[in-house]
Amino acid sequence: MTFPPGFNQQLRCIRLHLDPVQATHRPLLIYVLIYIITLLFNLIFLQSLWGFTLHTAQGNRLDRLFFPNRQPSKHITYWSRHRTAQTHQPMVFIHGVGAGLLGYAEFIHRLLLQFKDRPVFLIELPYVSMRLVDDVPSAIETVEGVREMLAGHRPAVFVSHSLGTAVTSWVARFAPHLMAGAVMIDPICFLLHYPHVAFNFIHRLPKALLEYILCYGISRELYISHFISRHLQWFETIQFGDQLKNTSIFLSERDRIISTLLVHAYLKERKADVHLMPHLEHAQFLMDSKWKRTILKHIDDIISK
Repeated sequence: MTFPPGFNQQLRCIRLHLDPVQATHRPLLIYVLIYIITLLFNLIFLQSLWGFTLHTAQGNRLDRLFFPNRQPSKHITYWSRHRTAQTHQPMVFIHGVGAGLLGYAEFIHRLLLQFKDRPVFLIELPYVSMRLVDDVPSAIETVEGVREMLAGHRPAVFVSHSLGTAVTSWVARFAPHLMAGAVMIDPICFLLHYPHVAFNFIHRLPKALLEYILCYGISRELYISHFISRHLQWFETIQFGDQLKNTSIFLSERDRIISTLLVHAYLKERKADVHLMPHLEHAQFLMDSKWKRTILKHIDDIISK
């Protein structure tokens, strides 16, 4: 094979950690509103109605005022609920990018109703939740925080969505003894050596309405974009299909972040327990009762093993 001399100056490679951070301005009022709504959700639902306790490594005066029972944590922020003895297998939920746990309120409620007799942990990732937080723990520090969180408990079942599957992948890589099984929904941790996640989330120019919402509503938010472009290391995060144990994976057919068909074929070839959710966009399972019931059943099956 021969190539003509010269090069095309219009062609550029994706250098995620070297390229400028892609971000768009948004009014401070947006962050204030998200903070107030999140604070009310945390106070009314997580603390009062559902009985969770806040553990945070980034406490501020408002946390001390509204959450007097909060506990210190190393590296990570999470909520815990212990209604039974620590001998019961715990469940850990990790959200994706956006507005944090707030966007998963109804799904979390379903989890709590179905698994009311187990310790439940909800890990927050404030640096990808539009919170003006730029203190980002490394993958190793995050796993160390998870290890501290689960101290004295049996290995946990991890339920994660989107970017939350990166944290699940870190635990599986650096502390597999903490994990009894996992359910991954819209995972971004497979085939990261391919360009799809980096290009679709950071560099793709939007054409359809949902792509505009994803681009300017989420991926171009300064702190989310900064995390993806400067802190998310693909070689730490990538998960290989032949390393999965007691894991179920759910892929949205019309996901605009990952290459669903490519990931599905890769996992099928390695005989992973993978399920394709027809006609769904990324995170659209949250609005589909049928798939939420199916996911809950798989969580129950994994816990029962």
